[in-house]
Amino acid sequence: MALNELLRTLEAEAAVRIEEVRSRARNEAEQLRREGEAELSRRRVKTLAAREAELRATAVREVATTRREAARRVLEARAAILARIRSSVGNRLAARAADPTLLPLLQRDLRRGLGYVGENAVVRADGGLLDGLRSSLDGRRDVTFEPAIPPRAGLVLHSADGSLTVDATLESRLDQAWPRFAIDLMRRLETRA
Repeated sequence: MALNELLRTLEAEAAVRIEEVRSRARNEAEQLRREGEAELSRRRVKTLAAREAELRATAVREVATTRREAARRVLEARAAILARIRSSVGNRLAARAADPTLLPLLQRDLRRGLGYVGENAVVRADGGLLDGLRSSLDGRRDVTFEPAIPPRAGLVLHSADGSLTVDATLESRLDQAWPRFAIDLMRRLETRA
């Protein structure tokens, strides 16, 4: 009987030890599972954060590209509008080359221009306005009048030796004033939009 009891005691102790080993194994397995899940979660968070940063950077670049493209289109549209306006104004000025209402302005420009080019000047203007310009000089013979080819609204004076030219055409005045006009036009167009 002692042997049977010894065997039962040994079996009971073995069963307790087996249960302790199983329990420890389960606890260690659970601990490893939790640590694995935590590590996996940390990796997932890190990966997601990296991907989110990458997507944000891509979005920032795309937004900047889109803004530049939109700004380029706006500038091109403005340039096209200004070019059409400039062309229209140029055509209207060219159409006024022979307009007799310009004569007082041209006579004033002629007198002022002669102060720069001196005597023996050559004046080119629309052929229809030459007599009115000639009469404003009270018969001065040192000025030669020639029709402008092609006709231009306004006049051009040349010194006799060709060293100096005074361009008093409406076209050259528009060229000089155009940057200021363009800015003002854009302001007006933007306030209407």
